[in-house]
Amino acid sequence: MRRRWRGFGVALSFWLWQVALSHTPGEWNAHTLRLHEMAVAINQVRVAQGLPPLKLNPDLCRAAQLMSDEILLTGRFGHLDSEGRRADARARMFGYEFDWLGENLAAGQSNAERALQAWLNSLSHRENLLNPAYCEMGLGYTQLIGSRFGSCWAQVLGSRVGVYPLVINLDAPFTDTPEVELYVHGAEYARAMRLSNDGIHWSDWQPPATQLRWRLPSEPGWHTVYVQLQIGGSPLASGEASNAQVYEASDSIYLR
Repeated sequence: MRRRWRGFGVALSFWLWQVALSHTPGEWNAHTLRLHEMAVAINQVRVAQGLPPLKLNPDLCRAAQLMSDEILLTGRFGHLDSEGRRADARARMFGYEFDWLGENLAAGQSNAERALQAWLNSLSHRENLLNPAYCEMGLGYTQLIGSRFGSCWAQVLGSRVGVYPLVINLDAPFTDTPEVELYVHGAEYARAMRLSNDGIHWSDWQPPATQLRWRLPSEPGWHTVYVQLQIGGSPLASGEASNAQVYEASDSIYLR
């Protein structure tokens, strides 16, 4: 397995990223919403360049948050933390076994838009952010008044063998309509795909598509969409494939 790490840098909370599905977006703290807003902004840039959107991964968010916290607490800006660990070691520390991994850091910008623009204005950061090899990312944000930089963003990008995320509405936290846009990573490798709103009742197997519209149940609240991909094997008349491996992914969004 090829493992590659790329780090580019110089573009308080000790808070560990987590979304509790028992809460509505209105009950989320500002930190959680800020991460999702940044994720959507990043994905808008990627999609505009013909690249797939990235799915926020909790383990990568923990690794990113650890770094953004430390940069503000220590006043040292760089890709090595105080223990001498790079992003690859921090990702593994939180259980993320990657195939590809990269890191972007930005400190001192007054808001998320300027941090993202700083990455896009830097050739190395831009290449990292727009790398088609990635399908997941973690984000960390820390603000500490009186610190050397004031605020810091950390982004850890990654992909894993055999992991094909599903992304709803560019990873927005909520939607005002049950009609949503799906992006299915791995569809380009699949023989067939099917979808479900509950993981029990599935659509028929159909030709795979990376992007499609999907309808959630109309009741307000949390909704999860599931996708299964048949990858490998030989096609059968039933639409299924013999000896194919089925990969499943899901994503959740709150219908207001």
